[in-house]
Amino acid sequence: MATSREWLDRINKQLFPNHSAAASTWDSLQPEQRGLVLHAASISGTQVFKASLSNCNWRELYDRVGIRGMSQIRTGLQQARNLFNGFGTLRHNDFAPRTANRPEKRKAPVKRGPEMIIAPQILHEIEQRDQLQNTAGE
Repeated sequence: MATSREWLDRINKQLFPNHSAAASTWDSLQPEQRGLVLHAASISGTQVFKASLSNCNWRELYDRVGIRGMSQIRTGLQQARNLFNGFGTLRHNDFAPRTANRPEKRKAPVKRGPEMIIAPQILHEIEQRDQLQNTAGE
């Protein structure tokens, strides 16, 4: 059985098929705020959104980026929301100078590129060869 919320969604979809809360919000934002949305979307996927798109209304934005771009914008917004929710409530005391005196956490080193792994028997043979060369040279 459908809940009241589901029934309201169905009725709204029938009466206002072109309504979108995301479109209303986008159209109400300043270009600088839209730029933040586009940046969040750019870092969440493969498509890079130019800053000039922040001057577009919702219809123009959709025409320019297409359905895949809009999907990436949605994903970027979800990831940004999750990131910012991680801060929790932003109390004034959390940003006091005393909070900068925290001990630094050790970070795992970032590995760039492929890493070579040598089998132990190959490493042993290389060491033996080096030892033979050192004894032969003496």
